[in-house]
Amino acid sequence: MAGVAGFYRGVRRSLAAAALLLALDVGYFGSFLLATIFCPTWILVSALKNAIQRPGWGIALVRIGIPALTFWLVRLNNDFQLSIARENAERVVAATEQYRAAHGKFPQKLDQLVPRFLPSVPVAKYCLGPGGRFYYYENSQTPMLVWQVVTPYFRRIYNFETRTWSELE
Repeated sequence: MAGVAGFYRGVRRSLAAAALLLALDVGYFGSFLLATIFCPTWILVSALKNAIQRPGWGIALVRIGIPALTFWLVRLNNDFQLSIARENAERVVAATEQYRAAHGKFPQKLDQLVPRFLPSVPVAKYCLGPGGRFYYYENSQTPMLVWQVVTPYFRRIYNFETRTWSELE
């Protein structure tokens, strides 16, 4: 039992950091920003810590493996979330165009698409933060649909007048 407890003591900070990073990037932001920033540094720090402390191969591999696995889990989630957002964005655009064809004008808000054109307004991504929803702006001369690819830095914008997607960094 002392072996398991010693092993856990050797990697508990890495496990806590992985849990925090997964909660933030996957659960809140729905992107990979924090993992991209922190995981490479975390891997280097783990390698240096292993070189200094020489904890044994098991702990050394796990200490380096946890940030690498965390990074790839976050990346896979990001790719999944982006595919959901693209699909749902196309559904919202199509429903908005159908609304325009039926009413001769754009809706004032996305809720007006429900239930005739969409069963419900879909999420952009499955996360708790602001990147999880679509933003619709109709009050300008050019109605736009916006979703956050990487919160808060990178957005995709659909212009309903030109029917084109653009990006804002």
